[in-house]
Amino acid sequence: MKIYQGILIALLFSLLYSSTVSATHRDSPPPERLPITQLHSGSNAIFFDQVNFDLVIGPITNSDWGQFRVKPAKLTDRGKPLGTGYINVFTYPENRGGEAVWAISNLFVSAPTDSNSNNHRKTVTIKHADNRQLAQYERRRQPNTPDSAPEMAVYFDLRPGEDGQGSLRRIRATVLFSPQPLPTIEDVAQIAKRFSPRTFRVNPIVVNAEGAGHVDGRISPASSTIPNSLSLGRPPQPITPAPGLPDDLLFPIQVIQADQPNLDAGRNQCVPMAHANALQYLEDRYDNLPLAWRFPQLHIRGIGKVTSAGDVLIWEPVPENSLVANIDSYGRRAGVLDLDTGSYTTFCGLIRGVFGYLADPVSGTFDTTEFRHQGSDSTTLGSGADCDNGTVIMDGITSQREGLNPTWEWMFNELVQGRAVTILFSWYDVDGDWTGGHSVRVYGAAKLDNRHYIYTLDDGSQGDNFSNLTSPRTQQWEVADTGQPGLDGVPDGRLNMNGMSWEIDFALSYEAKPTLLIP
Repeated sequence: MKIYQGILIALLFSLLYSSTVSATHRDSPPPERLPITQLHSGSNAIFFDQVNFDLVIGPITNSDWGQFRVKPAKLTDRGKPLGTGYINVFTYPENRGGEAVWAISNLFVSAPTDSNSNNHRKTVTIKHADNRQLAQYERRRQPNTPDSAPEMAVYFDLRPGEDGQGSLRRIRATVLFSPQPLPTIEDVAQIAKRFSPRTFRVNPIVVNAEGAGHVDGRISPASSTIPNSLSLGRPPQPITPAPGLPDDLLFPIQVIQADQPNLDAGRNQCVPMAHANALQYLEDRYDNLPLAWRFPQLHIRGIGKVTSAGDVLIWEPVPENSLVANIDSYGRRAGVLDLDTGSYTTFCGLIRGVFGYLADPVSGTFDTTEFRHQGSDSTTLGSGADCDNGTVIMDGITSQREGLNPTWEWMFNELVQGRAVTILFSWYDVDGDWTGGHSVRVYGAAKLDNRHYIYTLDDGSQGDNFSNLTSPRTQQWEVADTGQPGLDGVPDGRLNMNGMSWEIDFALSYEAKPTLLIP
């Protein structure tokens, strides 16, 4: 078995040699080198954050939640781009006596290429758009640059083993880049100890990404009765390395779609924005002659603004040529007056928003879409089925359930077939009480080191701020059924995110059906 493990290690670690540092695995043949590059403090490519949450349930300041961010386009070694690879982070918490913990494992970073740009060719005039809105729309038509390429982010625990709050401004860490994922085994952890840790600055950052009602119909998260530090559960915990390679070690498998578009969202507007990002991705991919699949609206910021005529509430898209504004108006969120106001979208609002928009002639004639889903108690959602209360015409559009709970395998297969996927996930406090939810587009999925991952995109700082103009956020999540809210280690059939009390409740697949244009 040792011989086979040595061969696998050699294949995983590649024949490449890093000009910065290298290490040899004890089971590898003498010429085989593990190419590892240590990333240093002061870099303009990697950042450590302490998250301050600004949520409906209330603010959580100076939390235990850390966020590690990477600008892949700026990752270099002696002036040369490092390219696509994986980052592992080891931190040295003070409460652990200076011992290293494996805080982040195999964070995938993709070197930006022209294939990530979106060659959107619409020439319709953008009405009611200011210069920054126009700049954001035009930027999607150009290749990503080091300053505009998406950031990859992942949460981790700043103070593992402690529950509390308090400002943290410095962190000691070893940050390692490798062209291949590293097995999470003790031998690799020992290799990491050969590098001297560096001191990194920790930046305070505000995250307010939310807005998805629970799949059971709840839309008003209740403030937790436990300390604020635990109202979202605990942050992702450090990795416990295995003593050796598993017998069923597999090579990585992965599907990655374009990580754009990723537009700025209004406050609590995650659901309509996830829909809009998904639909615009499909248009960018499939609206190419001789195929046509498109919308007359543009992918620019907007809201479904609430007005009234007497006692009757009316939702109207502002501006009227905004894709997300039209979807938002059909989702009928309460209290939407501008980009900084508005409530959660209900679960049925999630369905009625996108189905109602696609059924409306305003969406055009080249937008035929088929839906399927996993999660919820509804085998059929949409027109003439669950969530059809007669307030929104959905004109025969439905989604059929293909699983009681979302699974990684289903999302992976949908992405492989070129479909767009969005998810709705919920977070709970340590007692198991629901404290909020969010919706995002899933643009990738991977299996490596016998772990399952998904990659998502969203706006981490919602509101009228153009935060995604220069730093659009993408995130990596390990998904597995590690327990149920309030009962860690007791599976309930739902995928947890990074081992936390955050669960994926619902996944929706969008399949574009382009029209063949024959002259």
